[in-house]
Amino acid sequence: MGDTNTLFVATYENLNAKPYFYAMQKRWTKHVFFWLAYHSFEVYTDFLWMLNQYSLSVWEAFKMSSIAETVILLAIKLPMVYIMFHFLSKYTVEKPNRFKLIFSLSTVLILFSILAQFIIVYLFLPTIYKNVDVAETFAFQGIINSFMDKVFIACLAIALKQMSNSQRLREREGLLVKEKLKTELNLLKSQINPHFLFNTLNNIYSLARKKSDKTPEVVLKLSKLLRFVMYETQHQYIPIKKELDFLKDYIELHKIRYNERLRIDFNYEVDDLSTQIMPHILTPFVENAFKHGASQSTEATLISIELKIYQNQLNYKVENSFEPTHLDNEENGIGLRNLQRQLELMYKNFSMETKNKNQRFIAELSVNLIQKV
Repeated sequence: MGDTNTLFVATYENLNAKPYFYAMQKRWTKHVFFWLAYHSFEVYTDFLWMLNQYSLSVWEAFKMSSIAETVILLAIKLPMVYIMFHFLSKYTVEKPNRFKLIFSLSTVLILFSILAQFIIVYLFLPTIYKNVDVAETFAFQGIINSFMDKVFIACLAIALKQMSNSQRLREREGLLVKEKLKTELNLLKSQINPHFLFNTLNNIYSLARKKSDKTPEVVLKLSKLLRFVMYETQHQYIPIKKELDFLKDYIELHKIRYNERLRIDFNYEVDDLSTQIMPHILTPFVENAFKHGASQSTEATLISIELKIYQNQLNYKVENSFEPTHLDNEENGIGLRNLQRQLELMYKNFSMETKNKNQRFIAELSVNLIQKV
């Protein structure tokens, strides 16, 4: 549990450290655009009201409405909204408290509505709204209109803020999930690779004890296979040609160990060798066939491999004979369960099935290579 928490904290920091400046710049750009759009709307509505209320020219009405709305925006609405944002963050994220949140937002709204009324009376009535009576401004209808104006901008700003926060949280959650899946995928690969290396080193050890002339050839093949494991498996997808070359070398390396008692039939049909697939997708079936078939049998053993890829649809079947007394169902499934989990992380549409039939173990895989996660 501790490792998981550490992973998420480290991932969160990595995801936010580098793009922080860009994210802040983008966020403030949105804020500026919003306030400019809102201010333009308010100036336009006040401009129309002044044309109807006073005998002013278009320019005079526009100038007066611009001055009035700019003062109200800078002195009232901007500070009011960002103070509300502060309490919204404090009482919903840092220290969640619904009662304090409602009380704080209501208090800020009322105080700034009253302050707006005083600005109108002592600043605007003597200079801009000269025909408006003071009593009318402080009348019930005037107070309600002023209050609803502040409620409107507060609700609009908070709603957009919450939508933006929700979107950021979804994006962050998506990145965290991807990082977690990537970590899990790498872990699964690391569980397969040491197993493969262990088996191959056993082969080299056996040949070295016999002082076989084939030892250098096997070491060379092992070098090629390790290069594939170290570098190619780090990619999400590779051309099928590379996977096939790896599988051929893997089979040739194992065939040296078993002499004549092992027969391998490998048939494949691929319409496009550049087709992209998940690396190490074919080997676990064959590795399983060697481990629980040929290596535990004292009799002649057959491994049949059939692969077909046509129009990005992969169909793969590996069949091996085995001696019933040597089949360990629990141990037999480790590599294939790892493969199944990797497929779940990489592809949306696939099926994998294993079965025992007439002293033969059959593993079948079908993958739509287009439908990726």
